[in-house]
Amino acid sequence: MTTVSSMLDIGALRRLTIRCISETGWFDTGTVFGDIKDAGGAETDQYAIPWPPFGALHADNAAGFSALLEAETTDGAVRRLLFDTGWNPTWMDRRFAEEGIDRLLQQGQIEALIVSHEHFDHFWGIGSTLKHCPGITIYVPEGFHPKGFTHIQQQGHTGKVVTVRADQPLVLFPGLALVGFPMHTLLKVDGENVLYANLQDRGLTMVTGCGHGGVLNLLDYARRTFQGGERIHAIYGGLHIAPLEDWDEAREQIVNALRGYGIAKVACNHCTGRTAVEKMVELGLPVVRGTARHGSQTNLFVGNGDVLELG
Repeated sequence: MTTVSSMLDIGALRRLTIRCISETGWFDTGTVFGDIKDAGGAETDQYAIPWPPFGALHADNAAGFSALLEAETTDGAVRRLLFDTGWNPTWMDRRFAEEGIDRLLQQGQIEALIVSHEHFDHFWGIGSTLKHCPGITIYVPEGFHPKGFTHIQQQGHTGKVVTVRADQPLVLFPGLALVGFPMHTLLKVDGENVLYANLQDRGLTMVTGCGHGGVLNLLDYARRTFQGGERIHAIYGGLHIAPLEDWDEAREQIVNALRGYGIAKVACNHCTGRTAVEKMVELGLPVVRGTARHGSQTNLFVGNGDVLELG
């Protein structure tokens, strides 16, 4: 692992396969935000809300976000990373079993867990990962709270936890870099990790959990930081454009601006918002459709059990 800086050559991958384990953070948005309002609002400490696994509040509404990345390097080696670990352990246990993630963890075939950020639907289900592989290396963003580290420890983690410092890219292996971004958002959550993969002869792919830093800002970071960053092949994940399905001129401008990046594949899920993806389709952006199965509610998203092949 190497710490590097501007105009970085991160190497290249032959291919990258992203399996969406769960993009369904929750099933009903009104219920989640009603719980937040009842708890005191947007600046409430998320750990004070008795959702699973810390309580049983609306457990049937809790699911989670998680994806498996399988990368083939230019020497033919296959490397696997888990990107986020969901929320409700009951839901994540089910999805891990249905997608074979439990077996891969047990066999040591997933080398690390990347936590994009500390929000409940991306991180609280970590017990579902650690019970299969307690020694897995975990990467968290700078700004992670003491309660988050305590939760990792209480779930039985025996391995290494690496804090990714803001704007100090880490090359995890040739062709894949992890970058931490400073941010402060809902429920006192700070910092977010984003992955950038360089696909041989195609360009960069950006993988986000929620993209709280702004999808255009994150793409522009790639342009000015990585060699070849001017060529964006694909983006995957939550893009946080219209998570509550609200729409205005600023959001319209974001979607319009995406057309200028020459992206070949736009694979969205959860907090991107259906409205935003519908606008992308209207504008002719190359949106990758999903199958709307296993709990996913729309084929506008690359959803639960769907696979994105790149390279």
